[in-house]
Amino acid sequence: MSLEKWGEAGVNFLQIKSGLSRHVVRFVKIRGKAFAVKETSGEAARREFEAYARLHVLGVPTLRPVGTAMRDEGMRSVATEVGNQIERHTTGYLVTQLLEFAIPDYFLFRRAFTKMNRKRIWESIIRLFVLLHSKGVYWGDPSLSNMMIVFGKENIPGLGVRTVLRAVLADAETVEFYPKLSEKMRMADVEYLFESMAWTEADLRSSGILGEPLMTTEDQNYFLRRYRDMMTIEEEEEKFALITKIDVDSLIGPFQAPGQARALLQHIYEHKWYLSERDKSEVSIEDAALDWYLTIFKPVIDIFNKHSVIDEFPDRTAASLYLDIMLHKYYLSERTGRDIGVVAAFESYSKKFKDRSGAMEKLMKLARSVEELFRR
Repeated sequence: MSLEKWGEAGVNFLQIKSGLSRHVVRFVKIRGKAFAVKETSGEAARREFEAYARLHVLGVPTLRPVGTAMRDEGMRSVATEVGNQIERHTTGYLVTQLLEFAIPDYFLFRRAFTKMNRKRIWESIIRLFVLLHSKGVYWGDPSLSNMMIVFGKENIPGLGVRTVLRAVLADAETVEFYPKLSEKMRMADVEYLFESMAWTEADLRSSGILGEPLMTTEDQNYFLRRYRDMMTIEEEEEKFALITKIDVDSLIGPFQAPGQARALLQHIYEHKWYLSERDKSEVSIEDAALDWYLTIFKPVIDIFNKHSVIDEFPDRTAASLYLDIMLHKYYLSERTGRDIGVVAAFESYSKKFKDRSGAMEKLMKLARSVEELFRR
């Protein structure tokens, strides 16, 4: 029977407010697990289930597809360009597992979030867009109603497990897969999101939920700038991994700005030159990258953790802080015409944070530990 009649049959629905949808969606709990059931056509249910499964294989955060169910509605007349055709009609049901710790879209901007918290929400959505687009996935219907923002655990190399905000694709009905997306298609997705934000804002204002703009012009400019930056970072990261054979996500951690992957690659090429000179034979870039990771990067990151330095920089990753300090050392050495050494570089870098004594003290302890490491 239709989802709308399930209540008459004694089904107890979970009282969860869903986003705006063209379809009837209900939530049920069976044997301790919660599920969303979406009523649509049979073909649409099969297509969306397959899209979710494919997205899951690609590593895109989505709802977890459980299965489909079909109800044969018999034959019906369908108008086509060549006249009416008799076709079999099927009602389909798509079943997905309900996400825990999700923030409903109607509540997401209900509170007067600080500018920093709003940016964290935008960052989570941008990461979802970049992940989709870098894998050739065109969303087609991005909106707050078609995604969920969840609190999740993420293992960040050098930092351990952190709680992060993650945007999850929650409607795969319009998803399309391509070998590669053109910039025009990518920007069409982004612009549609902006339009949907305006529609959502109007709905929330009329219902009395929203008291401030949902997405300002400043927010849009920030979104576009960060989206372009993160697409560049993604491309540079792919090139870095291709050349070095280093799994960035599991060994180094995310890059935070364009140019960081290139800078790290330059460090590895310099290490390759050093190893080749030392061994009197050419060392491959893959072997040099592995040696650099094991003898330089990993020990330095371990020292970061030992002195809890990264605690003073909650919005940074270990990789980005390492790069920032090493680039600071490089520029100072270039300016003075000689290698200034690790301790001097860390001391100079720490002066940027003279208003944060904890950061300065930890950076100086870190510098001495790094110098001892490189002397071994």
